[in-house]
Amino acid sequence: MAITARTLTAMLGTLPGTRSAYLELTDALRLLIVDGRLTAGSRLPGERELAAALGLSRTTTTRAYQQLRDAGFATARRGSGTVVTLPLAESAASSLIVDSSDPSAIAWTYSAPPAPAGTARAFERAAVALPGLLTSTGYLPDGLPALREAIASTYDDRGLPTDPSQIVVTAGAMGAISLVTRTLLRRGDRVIAEGLSYPHGIDALRAAGARVGALPVLETPWATEEFAQLAAGGARAAYLIPEFHNPTAAVMTATQREQIARSATRDAVTVIVDESLHAVNLDGAALPPPYATFDPGAISIGSSSKPFWGGLRVGWLRAPKHLVMPLIQTRMASDLGASAFDQLVVTELLTEGGQTAASGRARLRSGRDLLLSLLAHRLPEIETYCPAGGLNIWVRLPIAMSSALVAEAAHRGLLLTPGPRFFTQPGQAGERYLRLPFVTGSVQLTEGVRRLADAYAAVRDGAHGRGGRACSGLDLIA
Repeated sequence: MAITARTLTAMLGTLPGTRSAYLELTDALRLLIVDGRLTAGSRLPGERELAAALGLSRTTTTRAYQQLRDAGFATARRGSGTVVTLPLAESAASSLIVDSSDPSAIAWTYSAPPAPAGTARAFERAAVALPGLLTSTGYLPDGLPALREAIASTYDDRGLPTDPSQIVVTAGAMGAISLVTRTLLRRGDRVIAEGLSYPHGIDALRAAGARVGALPVLETPWATEEFAQLAAGGARAAYLIPEFHNPTAAVMTATQREQIARSATRDAVTVIVDESLHAVNLDGAALPPPYATFDPGAISIGSSSKPFWGGLRVGWLRAPKHLVMPLIQTRMASDLGASAFDQLVVTELLTEGGQTAASGRARLRSGRDLLLSLLAHRLPEIETYCPAGGLNIWVRLPIAMSSALVAEAAHRGLLLTPGPRFFTQPGQAGERYLRLPFVTGSVQLTEGVRRLADAYAAVRDGAHGRGGRACSGLDLIA
């Protein structure tokens, strides 16, 4: 795919103006590559064309492209220009900008808490139960029966009657999303998604060949009238995050659920409901009934990673009974089940009475409150709010500077994901936003905000104090 200079200019954002122009342009391009906005195989605009669009010298763009090629992020192909590649030696976005082996580096590129107190006891109890499991083959394509019963009970407790036969245990929530997309979608199918969403969920839809239609980003992620229009336009499925939405932490109202369910049922749209964050209810907020209460044809996805620990690669889906066997058949073409021992551990965690999950929520609540306090003190210009659940604070920046801020923070050992990564459609919209997780401890939160404040001051002063080097059209507001 060829990227025009105009499109790339909009994607780059404002360069900080604190270092050599070619270095800043190199960092900005690398950031677009590592967070997936520029995909492998994309053809970059010519050096002269990009220089004119950015208002920079051709020498600057030439040196930046050469830096990308030297680092393995691009190749020069005869007749095709400069094409994006991915360096095989690198496995994480953090290591692409700074040395991730640096023990002082702080990674806020993911929202995954450490295991809460009590998790080790669940492993010990699972080890006691393990001998009984060892007499079986260990292949569990639909999941450990005891775990499926425990998961079904959680839906029963929420007012959604569920038979264990409706549950399929997967290798994490991403495994569930991928399984559903591979089962339901064919290349070219239309899928509705929030305009602001979980990037890897959207990636899974596109990997299945889906054409993603994004809802507009308004006061909430769910524009119900626009959903009805997209549903009537021939959508095959929808991917939604109704509870403690990632990244905004918004909660879909009962009225919105009912309206969306009515449209989905009318037009035979299968709604994939990502409830991975449902259990991370930090303030004990009263939540509406599960979406599938309104839409029996929906597929609900859950996970042990967010309320417990990411090292437990156990997720699940709750599906209408007629879809269970097709899902299992699709699944067996790629794997024969999630780790049997990990499933024992999650069974223990779900049946212990909730103490471990409560411990994790208490720790996250403290982290959230500390991060809000630190931001208010060090970065009062940034708009924040107090989310009732989830793992992040979705902040609004005073100017379009997200990508530039992320690049500048990386040079201070703070690794972040820029706002545009969470927008379903590419463009400039996300440059006013940044996702800040509060899953790390107090020491890292305090030091992370200090580094963020230093980076913010550098970008602000570079963009405004000295005029900076703003790409044309970069003052758009999301």
